[in-house]
Amino acid sequence: MDCRVGFYRIFVLFVVLFTVGAAQAGDPQRGRQIYIDHCAGCHGRMGSPTMAAVPAFSRGEGVMKSDQELLTFIKRGQGVMPGYDGLLTELEIRDTLAFIRTLF
Repeated sequence: MDCRVGFYRIFVLFVVLFTVGAAQAGDPQRGRQIYIDHCAGCHGRMGSPTMAAVPAFSRGEGVMKSDQELLTFIKRGQGVMPGYDGLLTELEIRDTLAFIRTLF
């Protein structure tokens, strides 16, 4: 009987961890339009920038960080890049990150 209880505890833990991870993942299909509307003007439609000193997502520049680091960066902005906290929800930013990761 103890073995069964241990198995169920591990199973429930696995389900909870999997669900939490999946809930935080973005949807690249939804992120595509957000990217076009808010990011493509500087970063280019397919991740090749239209301005100097802007990361080229098509070459992986600027995206080799965790989603959490990029989420914080996008919310706050830096230099000529505006912060999107309040303009986009966290889910919209995660969707956009998921799309950006498809560009390289």
